[in-house]
Amino acid sequence: MPENVRIRVMRASRAFDPQRKTVSTQGRCSVLRQGRRIALVLLVADMMFACLATAHTRSQSFSSWYIQEDGQVRLAFSIQALEATRLRLLADEPLDLPTLLVNHLRTHIAVYADGDACHTVAGPRSQPARAGYLRAEWRFACPAGTPVTILHNAFFPVASSHVHYARVRTENGPPVEYLFTASERRRVIPVRPPRHPMHEGILFFPYIVLGIEHIVVGVDHIAFLFALLLLCRRVREVVLMVSGFTVGHSVTLSLAVLGVVKPQVAVIEALIGYTIALVAAENVGVTHGANTRIALVGTVLLLGLTMPAWSGKIGLPVITLVGLALFTVCYFLLVETQTAAARVRPLLTVVFGLIHGFGFASVLMEMGLPPGRLVPALLGFNIGVEVGQLAIVAGLWALGVGVVRFLPTVSWQGVLDAASAGLCGLGAFWFIGRALGG
Repeated sequence: MPENVRIRVMRASRAFDPQRKTVSTQGRCSVLRQGRRIALVLLVADMMFACLATAHTRSQSFSSWYIQEDGQVRLAFSIQALEATRLRLLADEPLDLPTLLVNHLRTHIAVYADGDACHTVAGPRSQPARAGYLRAEWRFACPAGTPVTILHNAFFPVASSHVHYARVRTENGPPVEYLFTASERRRVIPVRPPRHPMHEGILFFPYIVLGIEHIVVGVDHIAFLFALLLLCRRVREVVLMVSGFTVGHSVTLSLAVLGVVKPQVAVIEALIGYTIALVAAENVGVTHGANTRIALVGTVLLLGLTMPAWSGKIGLPVITLVGLALFTVCYFLLVETQTAAARVRPLLTVVFGLIHGFGFASVLMEMGLPPGRLVPALLGFNIGVEVGQLAIVAGLWALGVGVVRFLPTVSWQGVLDAASAGLCGLGAFWFIGRALGG
């Protein structure tokens, strides 16, 4: 057989080799299965970011109740003005925020005794409040000496994840803190305190629970922890990150609750969004050597916001925006390599922990705790935050390790970039939205 014919026959036989065809098919199936798994991971991440983005801020409100033995009940309700803008979704006509709040409370909060609604003595009516907040007061008359049932449905129609912190004080008993959620909207309050005084440990424990619940429902704090964890490769890095964040937020939480520092809530909420965006952007910038471009984009954005700030259309002061722009440039020039970023990141978590600590403090500050309860409340709440934080970090770390083991052959850089980009967009969305609404 001529040589050229023999070569052609061999090529044809290889092309139709059943064994070769089988291997190729198996390879394609393996690739398809792996592709589906990666798509599933990205879909879950995308859904998570979409759900987080719908909550433009942590939806929370506060109230203080005073229940007397003669049946008189007094309510003082407060909420951030930005949060109250959600009520415009339910309004049939344009009204100012104080009026919207009063109308909403009138139809969504009720007080009962012996199964009957208590009579309204006065209110609800708007009252002066500190900057960035709305306040309303209400008085009820209930039968004397009977347990009081509080039914709280406010803001759940516009924010299913809304949480309400209530501090209830009876005439002769110690104050007790309650948490209202979409699944727990009714609380029964005994008018007469227990005959035996409550042990300090019993008063201390509710604040631990309150701290855990606060960080678990704080999606922005969780997003920040997630951004920090994305580039952690060893347990030691995770420990340094958690330690730095703990030191930072413990300091400012204590200073704010003890009244040493009085933060501006609108500024702090916006800055929390900035911390998420910066850390997530750093994840991408350090990996791909794009720090200069990212710093330029961030600086232009921040300086661009100074124009509406000058006109009073934005809640952040101009000096704050300029300071953030300078910090952004300096920080990205400082962490040009992954080695440099690893050295600086523990310090960054301390600095950003200071900002998040002021956010944690908002709950205890709004409750107006008496001086005698500040120390146990502060200590218990901080322990609760730490417990919740450690549980979240451990869960995210275990999830990451499990997914990597589930897909051992995947190159995870693209997934990390996508997650970082999503978190950066989420943080920027919160920052701009809170700044404009402050």
